[in-house]
Amino acid sequence: MKIFSLHCENKVSIALALGFFDCVHSGHRALLEQTKSRAAGLGCMPCAITFRNNPYSLLGKSDKLIFTFEERASIFENAGMEGVVAVDFNREFMQTDKLEFLEMLRNSFSLKAVVCGHDYKFGAGASGNAEYLQKYCNNFGIMCDIIQPIERDLQRISSTSVRSLISSGEIEAATKLLGHEYFAEGVVCHGRGVGRLFDFPTANLGYSSDKLLPKCGVYATRTVVDGKSYKSVTNVGGKPTFSETDFSVETMLIDFSGDLYGKTVRIDFVRYLRDIRKFSSPYELKTRIYKDAEWR
Repeated sequence: MKIFSLHCENKVSIALALGFFDCVHSGHRALLEQTKSRAAGLGCMPCAITFRNNPYSLLGKSDKLIFTFEERASIFENAGMEGVVAVDFNREFMQTDKLEFLEMLRNSFSLKAVVCGHDYKFGAGASGNAEYLQKYCNNFGIMCDIIQPIERDLQRISSTSVRSLISSGEIEAATKLLGHEYFAEGVVCHGRGVGRLFDFPTANLGYSSDKLLPKCGVYATRTVVDGKSYKSVTNVGGKPTFSETDFSVETMLIDFSGDLYGKTVRIDFVRYLRDIRKFSSPYELKTRIYKDAEWR
C-alpha cells in the first residue's frame, strides 16, 4: 500500500475514488469496487483519497472518527486499493476552490478515472458537486463514474446511521451497513494487571483519542494478533468491581498464549453481550467472564 500526498511528484497513473470514507461502509465499498474495475481496464493503480486527520474539530464538531486513518488504509488495502492519497484537513485546504482542488489532482497524478457518490461535495463551501466533476472530467478526457445510493433493508446506508448504531452498541446492525465488522486497532499497553486472575491473556488497547468507541459494555469480539484471529471478550468502559472508573478497552483472549505487550492488535466487534456492573468479588466476576466467553 503506497501513501501519496496531494502533491505527488512522479505523476503516477491512477483511478481515484473520491470521498472522506470515514467508515468505508457498503456504499463506499461500491465506489472502491468500481475504482478497482476501472483501474484494471485502464492499466493503472486503484487509489482512494481520504483525510489523514480528524476534520470535524476544524468544522466546529466534536465527532470522533469511526475509523482512524490507519484503519481506513487497512480497509482500502483489503478492498483492492493499491494506494491512498492522504490529505491534511486544515484551513488552507478548507479554502481551496473547487477548480483548484481538481487541478491539484490532475497536476499531481496522471488521472485516468475518478469515482464518487451522487452526493459528493468538494471545494470551499462545498461548492463542487458530482455534476461539476463530470463536466470537468469530460473536458480533460478523464472517465467519471457517479455511484447512486445503496440501501440495506430499506434503510439508506450512511456514515450517520453507522455512527448512531455503534454509539448505541448495536454492533450487528452496524455490521450489516458496513459490510464488514466494526473494529478498533492499537498497540497493547500495560493495564491494571489483573488478567491473570481470570486465566485469560488480557490486552489493554492503546487507541487514538479521535476514535469513536461503542457504548460502555461487554462485547463478544475477535482479536487479531500477528494475523491470527482469536475469540475474545472485550470490556469497554470502567471496572467497577475493582473501583476503577477510568475508561479503557480491555480484551481477554481465549486460547491464546504468549506476550501481548507492545503488539499491534485489532479487535473486531461481533455483538453486545451485557452491561458493565459491579460484582461482589473478583471470583464472581471471573465466573461471569467464563460465561461470557461461551458466546457463539
